[in-house]
Amino acid sequence: MNTSAHNMLPPAIMVIENEVSNRILIERVLSTRGYRCISASNGREALELLEQERVDLILTDLSMPVLDGYRTTQLIRARPGMENVPIVAVTAFALNDEGEAARQIGCTEYLTKPFKPRQLLEVVERLLNRHP
Repeated sequence: MNTSAHNMLPPAIMVIENEVSNRILIERVLSTRGYRCISASNGREALELLEQERVDLILTDLSMPVLDGYRTTQLIRARPGMENVPIVAVTAFALNDEGEAARQIGCTEYLTKPFKPRQLLEVVERLLNRHP
């Protein structure tokens, strides 16, 4: 392995999703493009992981037990250095007002389940390219 590759770590994406099958599907899709996935099953777990992990993008389900995606997003945004990390709300609710609510609490984008792998990758890649 060459030494320059060591400096180029793949982008880290946090996947916050309480349904195991959805989490595995998202991780599989992202890993095909070489992304490193850090997974959490609820908001509290995600916040604990963020104490040790640096992430480039966050995908969060909105309806989860323990700590939902709305509150989790607000708490992440309140952390120093996390103001500009793209956060994508992933939800089964295709209501326009929920997309608007997600944006108001600090989500960058909104993705409705079920989504095609290509849709997920398009959103992630667009946001990471824009990310400084």
